[in-house]
Amino acid sequence: MPEYLFVYGTLRRDYDLKLKNRVSHLLEYVGQGKIGASLYDLGRYPGAVRDSKGAEVIGDLFLLSDPEKVLKLLDKYEGLSGPEDRTAEFVRLKTNVRMRSGAQKKAWIYWYNFDPKDKKKIRYKNYLNYLKNKSTT
Repeated sequence: MPEYLFVYGTLRRDYDLKLKNRVSHLLEYVGQGKIGASLYDLGRYPGAVRDSKGAEVIGDLFLLSDPEKVLKLLDKYEGLSGPEDRTAEFVRLKTNVRMRSGAQKKAWIYWYNFDPKDKKKIRYKNYLNYLKNKSTT
């Protein structure tokens, strides 16, 4: 059974993060997709919170060739002590991702685990566009 990872922030394909060099050979880019979520500015990175009211977040879907190795490294990066950790800033859960083609894939996503009420909501669906516009203002 193939395992997928959906990323919407600093792990995106066009974001320069050195950590990706350690796993890039284990990631196969599938394409852009969307999830039902709202995006929040957490400072140096964003956080996605599930949203059933029609908000969407755009991100990248990757096929994992060694899911255990990739997810172990990313869990550590995201501050999880393990896959069952529900006390960290982010939690990893499988969620449906809608691809541009209309196809749906189940993928691992790192969701923001706290109440975002004190965080700035990002109006852009795409974190990379938000960063571009943020740096010009």
